[in-house]
Amino acid sequence: MNITPDPADPLLEAVYIQISTGYQAGSDELTLSGIHPQIGYTWIPATGKLTLFSSSGLPLDASVFEDAIETVTFNSTLPVPFGTRTFSITIGQANYLPSTQHYYRFIPNIGITWSQAQLAAAASTYFGLQGYLATIGAQDEAQLSGEQSAGAGWIGGSDAQQEGIWRWVTGPENGTVFFSNGQTQTYANWNVGEPNNAGDEDYAHVTAPGVGTPGSWNDLSNTGEFSGDYQPKGYIVEYGGMPGDPVLQISTSTTLNIPRLLFATPASRCGDGSIT
Repeated sequence: MNITPDPADPLLEAVYIQISTGYQAGSDELTLSGIHPQIGYTWIPATGKLTLFSSSGLPLDASVFEDAIETVTFNSTLPVPFGTRTFSITIGQANYLPSTQHYYRFIPNIGITWSQAQLAAAASTYFGLQGYLATIGAQDEAQLSGEQSAGAGWIGGSDAQQEGIWRWVTGPENGTVFFSNGQTQTYANWNVGEPNNAGDEDYAHVTAPGVGTPGSWNDLSNTGEFSGDYQPKGYIVEYGGMPGDPVLQISTSTTLNIPRLLFATPASRCGDGSIT
């Protein structure tokens, strides 16, 4: 791959490579191979992300990162790995999903209300893109923005307008009904038994780790609880798709398709000799 740097800012401090689709936590891994004296790296299993960074702390020429990226390897500890993995490569820290071409960031803020999070997300930008509380429309988006996020928190769904009618009320999907009276209309990733409206709960929240299915959703009141698993720990901001957003060229992706081995025929030989 080639990185074409901005002439006004030609040096880079880091590059981020993530298994953005199909990630199998606990078995998939990215590693840096070869000798790269100017590059250090960290692998975070929870997010499925490999960070390449300048080992000196000083910005480096893009070509140094290009050489390193070409030696990154994918490994799996599964006996017979299979399926599709999509890898995103970007110069920014936010998670990038190629299928939406959007970016996702978890912002930690313990105890923040949904209303406060909505305003904070709308006030944030990322390389010029307008932020909003995440609106999630597919399984790969749910996994990257929830299960592979750096934390759990508020997203942009609410049934405050009409009980039981869940809408996205932020971003370009503002007004879209995604769950109505117990039935999924577009896509939903509710935890088991949710939404249950236990105590006037009108706002969607990605569950804390260890609460049901990782990355799934539950409904909370505007404040949530004041401690424990149902206390808001922050919020998830999505960037992309808003009117006036600039066209960015800071990310790319590639895909690895691993065929599934259905059966194998053992090699055989009649008489003396060996087989391989």
